[in-house]
Amino acid sequence: MTSRHDIVILGSGTTALAGAFKAAELGARVLMVEQFELGGTCVNWGCIPSKTLIAKAEVRFEAVRNAPFGVGLAAGPPDCRRLMAAKQAAVETVRQENYLKKLEQARGVEVRRGHGRFISPRELRVGAEVLVADRFLIACGGIPRIVRLPGLEEINYLTSYSALHLDCFPRSLIIIGGGVIALEMGQMFHRFGTEVTILERGERLLKDFDPRLTSIFEAVLRDEGICIEFNVESQRVSRAGDNSCLVAMVNGEERRYTVERLMFAVGTAPATEGIGLEAAGVQVNGSGFIAVDEELRTSAKGIWAAGDCTGPPLIAPAGAREAEAAVENILDPEAHRRIDHRVTPMAVFTDPEFARVGLSPEQSRKEGNEVVETFLDLARVAKAHVMGGRPGGILLCAEAGSGRLLGVELLAPRAADIIHEATVALRCGLTVNELAQTIHVYPTISDGLRLAALENVRQRQSG
Repeated sequence: MTSRHDIVILGSGTTALAGAFKAAELGARVLMVEQFELGGTCVNWGCIPSKTLIAKAEVRFEAVRNAPFGVGLAAGPPDCRRLMAAKQAAVETVRQENYLKKLEQARGVEVRRGHGRFISPRELRVGAEVLVADRFLIACGGIPRIVRLPGLEEINYLTSYSALHLDCFPRSLIIIGGGVIALEMGQMFHRFGTEVTILERGERLLKDFDPRLTSIFEAVLRDEGICIEFNVESQRVSRAGDNSCLVAMVNGEERRYTVERLMFAVGTAPATEGIGLEAAGVQVNGSGFIAVDEELRTSAKGIWAAGDCTGPPLIAPAGAREAEAAVENILDPEAHRRIDHRVTPMAVFTDPEFARVGLSPEQSRKEGNEVVETFLDLARVAKAHVMGGRPGGILLCAEAGSGRLLGVELLAPRAADIIHEATVALRCGLTVNELAQTIHVYPTISDGLRLAALENVRQRQSG
């Protein structure tokens, strides 16, 4: 049947919904096709459930962290059942308030349940029905990537999805990977009492952040009792009674690890298997993500794509903005909306938190900028001592001549909130001089941005 809708969207997550609401706002009729829960990964299996448990783990750890200061708290054993119930309550509340309620209020947005699969560039099969439409937006998101090791079928391995739905916390856990999910989940599980080992293929954690920050955080994890190994090549897995066994090469030497559970945290794959990209004429890049141009068009006329299925930055708010831009381009060919992710902030919800926006000093130099970079140890920030001597740092990069802010990286408590000050400064083209002259509340961690900017000004003046 020919669809009576102006746009058909595959998915119902943050990206898809942002696109649908934008289209409805512009007067279009929208059909979203969804086979699972409304809200997608972020609400159901990612951001909301994981950050809920991470927050609870941090509260429990506060009892340990504050014991030396005379705070008589005791961290009792965690109740996994009640924690998972609290996590699910948060998921259902956010899904209802931020998604279902908005869908009910949105005019012109309809949801069709079922698996959508292209059978041609203009035809989408949903169950027994074939929808014919002129304009599609693919926003089906991503799924946890798995390393297909020999013996994998023998063990009950975990991913970032299944790890958030356990009946009890494992006694011991190996996490393969050293990126965002590995660090967030690894620290969380350890704080709930699990013995955690993180195995990273490369030479350091979080390769997209400055090593001065990641080395500080590595020390934090080791101090908490987490084991970290680098230069690890996983070879094979097998079952050993109720446990899982991993054989890996570590710095060229074979090692055998036996733990209760093994978890993969090696990145995100596009959730595009089985949706008929080849039949639609939609090309993918070398990593399997849907290839799009600057205006979010795919290789197939009339089909756009946005969000995690198109690759990095793989964060929900970025996908939402991409979908809004795509919809404006779909409905108005002269709009030419584009997204510049250099001013898109991201964060890692460890403790302390990582956050960054803009260009690193290395990226800035590659773009031909002469830069002045400043690294400020968090020990220079009074609030860090108020909080008990919290470790961290601030990296600030500015253009040498004008002082225009180019990028900021943070490792600090509440860095995910503080980074927005730097984001606004970047978007508005502010200089480090202006940032340094901005009065900040004292004592706060965000005052560290002012101190870093002030130091950068001094470096430029003396250089």
